[in-house]
Amino acid sequence: MNYVDFFSFLGFNFQVDLAEKVIDIEKEPTLSDKLKNSVFFYDNPNNTNTSFYLVTTQLDDSELERLRKYVWNKNDADIIFHYKQDQNKLVMIYARYSPKVSNNESELEVFSTNRKDLENIENIKNWQFDSGAFWLNYRSFISKAKYKGIDKELVAALQALKEQLNNVLAQSIFVDANRNEVVQALIDRTLYIKYLEDNHIINSSFYQHYFSDTTLNYERLLETYSNVDINKLYKIIHEIFNNALFDQPTIDDQYLTNEVRNIIATSFKANLSTGQLRLYDFGFDVLPVEFISYIYEVFLSDKQKENGIYYTPKKLAQLIIDDVISEDRIGSILDPSSGSGMFLIVGYQRLLEIAKKQGIEPKDSIGKIRYRTQLLSENIFGIEKELTAQRFTLFSLSLQIFVGIDPADIKDFISNELQENKKINLFSEYSFFQNIKHANTLDISEKAFAGKCFSYIVGNPPFFEIPNTSEFRTEISFLSSYQVVVAEQQLSARNLVGRSQISQCFFLKIKEWSDGNTRFGFVSNSSSFYNDYSQAFQHYFYSQYGIEKIYELSKVKKILFEKATESVVAIIFTNNGDNNLIDYYSVELGVFSEKPFELLIIQEDRVIKIKRVDLLNGDVRLRDFLVGNAYDSTLIKKLLKSSPLQDYILQEENDYFLHRGIQVVGFEEIEKEFNVSAEKWRSLSKRQKDEYNELFKNKYSRPQGNEQFPIAFVKPGNIEKYRITSNNTFFGHDISMFHRPRKKELYEGRRIIWSRIGKLKAVYLEKLVYFDFDIYVLKLNDDSYYELITAILNSDLISYFINIHLKKRIDGSFPKIGVDDIKKIPVPIELDKSLLAKISVISAGLSEGKYVYADKEKELNELIYDMYELTYWEKQRISDSFLPKIKIGPRRNALIEYKSVLNEIVGFYFNSPICIVETTTDFNLIVVKLSFGGKSESPDVAKTKLYLLSEIFEQNPKANFLANQEKIFGKDCVYIIKQDLNKNWTPTKAFEDGHEILQHLIPLENGERIH
Repeated sequence: MNYVDFFSFLGFNFQVDLAEKVIDIEKEPTLSDKLKNSVFFYDNPNNTNTSFYLVTTQLDDSELERLRKYVWNKNDADIIFHYKQDQNKLVMIYARYSPKVSNNESELEVFSTNRKDLENIENIKNWQFDSGAFWLNYRSFISKAKYKGIDKELVAALQALKEQLNNVLAQSIFVDANRNEVVQALIDRTLYIKYLEDNHIINSSFYQHYFSDTTLNYERLLETYSNVDINKLYKIIHEIFNNALFDQPTIDDQYLTNEVRNIIATSFKANLSTGQLRLYDFGFDVLPVEFISYIYEVFLSDKQKENGIYYTPKKLAQLIIDDVISEDRIGSILDPSSGSGMFLIVGYQRLLEIAKKQGIEPKDSIGKIRYRTQLLSENIFGIEKELTAQRFTLFSLSLQIFVGIDPADIKDFISNELQENKKINLFSEYSFFQNIKHANTLDISEKAFAGKCFSYIVGNPPFFEIPNTSEFRTEISFLSSYQVVVAEQQLSARNLVGRSQISQCFFLKIKEWSDGNTRFGFVSNSSSFYNDYSQAFQHYFYSQYGIEKIYELSKVKKILFEKATESVVAIIFTNNGDNNLIDYYSVELGVFSEKPFELLIIQEDRVIKIKRVDLLNGDVRLRDFLVGNAYDSTLIKKLLKSSPLQDYILQEENDYFLHRGIQVVGFEEIEKEFNVSAEKWRSLSKRQKDEYNELFKNKYSRPQGNEQFPIAFVKPGNIEKYRITSNNTFFGHDISMFHRPRKKELYEGRRIIWSRIGKLKAVYLEKLVYFDFDIYVLKLNDDSYYELITAILNSDLISYFINIHLKKRIDGSFPKIGVDDIKKIPVPIELDKSLLAKISVISAGLSEGKYVYADKEKELNELIYDMYELTYWEKQRISDSFLPKIKIGPRRNALIEYKSVLNEIVGFYFNSPICIVETTTDFNLIVVKLSFGGKSESPDVAKTKLYLLSEIFEQNPKANFLANQEKIFGKDCVYIIKQDLNKNWTPTKAFEDGHEILQHLIPLENGERIH
């Protein structure tokens, strides 16, 4: 069977799905000629990672290897199909393995193309690729050990080159900073020249003009020419790019040793000994230009990473740019924290896309180069504090001009430039180099782009607290002196910025460069929008900007910023405050969020609508949506209508009796006890400081109580609900020698203590006990309520409230509970006397040790639920939220309650009974099929596990499996697809799923829930 008939049988249309592709592999004219009219490309439609090349000519092993290397560099396909018609075989190859993985190791499967074997090709039919369900069959075939993204491989090759150069130059440059500077200069020149040679900007005409040798290249120059010639090349490149690429174009002769030159030259050769990838393996003519931004990671210092400076991945920049430039309108783009230029590159690509779509870009190559240069100079602007990053931006934007231009036309263009002008004038008519400023955005004395407004402002500013050091004097000056007007009141930046957070300073500054039509898109640290210490900034932001979309990215942080510790959000906004509804997306990790897919999926069906006025008035906070969903939000709002716990806390002169315990030792105590100076203390290692701290503690405490040290010292680990476990630290009566001993009243009398970290565990006390700084204590204004408040603090309801409402980070098991948080804990306004009495009796018995908490836990929780007047479903919601995450697996009865509730919710609205069946599948998924009209055409559960999923996506080809859609609506049924975790299949989830299905089937104009 020929390839056209075969792929047509699979469901592909050569007029629609499979476009003929021209492949021109650099320095491979014979192979390129062989591939003419023999390559087709399928571009996956829905972010399903199923793009593939179909190669229909016969290739030997060496040719296939070289083709794989080309496709790997191009980074635009996941699969290569090699159709071997003479052997009646179709070989399927994973395209994202690097060239060091052999052809045989890259094969995923081999298919027979004989007509009699066609029944065995179900796994590669068109609908499998359209939906992404293809990976159901083949994900397990991909070895994570073999896979490493091409961007990571390139960085690894550069890191290896960097290490080699460092080792050699360590013999002559002894200061690390100076040596790193020279190594960086050598690598960035090498990298730039590799890009320019592969893209034909430096070509035979270039070398003939400047060096009288058409056969010359950088590799040969390093091997056989002098340092003078090498530096001559560096200077020419510097001049081509308007003298903006290098701080000092030449390299000192003492560093261009034979060994250094040989190391760099060798990187342009294949590594036949170890197989370690080198620059030789990377085709910079097809490698995406935006990878240059990722290369900047090689040069980032540990200090910069600590300061929140990270490469922005393209997938995130693309998400923001697509939202910001949502209409086809060419306009100026500013990134005030441009880094190595990812936002500007993606933004420029978007402008080029618009120009092409509108027919503005010329058809001929020379016209394209001139137009693109003009577009770049008129519309792309950036500010970057780090000089290396600024140069990477300049270089990568320059290269973007030549993307997609025929190499022959580039050669002709360069040749004509040299003949007519005796030099290459790429940017003489339209120069953009002055657009990318090496400056500090927060400098108020020398303002970049003063008085200029931009159409689009985008970026990912660093997020860290500005240190009070001379290095950050510019930023400190901004905090003190920069003024903004809010509600006719002039305020300094320090009045608005929480804890000197630098990212918040950028949000104040960008106002200057905007007008009523400017659109913004930024990545920011989540804490600026979640934490209480940033409330002034939050109010400023919500009042001054009109937010369109917020993407909460904490759950997908690991696929965006591998080494970042801070969680992030992406925000799309304008200066127009009229838009009252904000679309909030909590982006989840899906089945295909891990390597090698790392998909960033935005599920439109899970958007939460937030009213801007509610944020402004403080009725809702963004962190309210960090954990839980709309149903949780409704329950939290109900609980917040209760009285706050602070109404029950004893009031002192200026505040409430709500305190922390003893902080045992600080530097002052070490200085006094051991005569250690401040200078010596600063010079000590952490281990040495810890040793001093232990010496101090050992002097004033004992592991067991005695007459001299009789009083127990409680630490967070000693507290369980209602009781203190065994102690291993005891103090004497005098605690005045400690760092923060606090007042004596904290440790005696009737009171409640609890740990501020972890799940809340409260203990009622009367006896004298000391406790740690991480433990809180409160006293009540009415002694009759101690039993009730202790029970409430220990209840599941309050744990749920804290976890849903007070959590500030998604990546912690439990939040740290602050003083203000405790004050907000809800207590019913009306206390039912009968329930109060029952709760108090049980709580008192637990405090006295009459009962074991595990024996009374359920009863006490039920009484507290009733005290708060919770409904059945509210109780169920809280109960289900504490289930441990375990797989259901073969325990089919675990779904009985889920199906029963789902049937009750949905079946109520149908005359005929509904039918619900389920099965497990691969990928740790469970599929429930809900059929209407009492009939189910679902396959028998005993059939193959993949059958049901195959049926779903074949019948619903527009459904994207990789998007992790939970519900797919068929003609007369609904498929619910979720991971095999008990938390996904609880009665609470059945309640939610049922309502979502009903809202889809019976939509209401006012959006009210149906049941």
